[in-house]
Amino acid sequence: MTAPTKTIAISAGRVATGALMLTVAAVLAGCSPSAPTPDASPTASVEERYQAQLAEDRLDALVDPITPLPSAAATTPAGTDLAAGEWAVVGREWASDQTTMTVGVVPVSATPGDLEKDFAYLPDDERAKLGAVAPLYVDYQFALLEGERMYPATTGIQLLLSDGSIADIPIIVGGLGPSTTDSLCPREPAASDFPQEVGDVYQGCKTFLIPEGLDAVSVQWAGEGAYTTEGVRWPVPSA
Repeated sequence: MTAPTKTIAISAGRVATGALMLTVAAVLAGCSPSAPTPDASPTASVEERYQAQLAEDRLDALVDPITPLPSAAATTPAGTDLAAGEWAVVGREWASDQTTMTVGVVPVSATPGDLEKDFAYLPDDERAKLGAVAPLYVDYQFALLEGERMYPATTGIQLLLSDGSIADIPIIVGGLGPSTTDSLCPREPAASDFPQEVGDVYQGCKTFLIPEGLDAVSVQWAGEGAYTTEGVRWPVPSA
């Protein structure tokens, strides 16, 4: 009677082992890597990628305003003297299609430079053509207050000197500024290339040359319209 019982036990063990192996195989089959699911979203077009890059460039270029932006402010009259850090509110027009906009402009700082050091990359004879002058680097901000697009403020930023003249801007081989990389006086970004929103603020810098014996007395905005004959002025800001 012992032998049959033993045979039944062995058979039961084999059945259990087989069942276990089937279970493990099923689990392994469920865990095995499968082909990746195709991305249902379409590939971005060249235009979409371009616009995404412009949006990223805009965010990289934006700065915090030196002082709060004016809200619902009237256009600043030509000939106005403003306090340091006070925004001028200027109505402007995009010449190509007469798009109108309202832009805020304000000087931020004025940093004295060293002609020999800052323009050392120029050959001596080229640097000598600049004369006996001292560079001054004027940083400024400009902001879109109303409208859909804005073009840069650089053409209207001027520096008035103690003899009543306007300081020269060095036009030199390799570009405008104290170095070939503009590291000391970064140019303003081409803000008109970006998608823009009201409240966007950008910053730029302009290099001026002050002749020996004269001083800078004010920064002036004299961009277009009435401002070309009577600008809006600020005291020269500190560095």
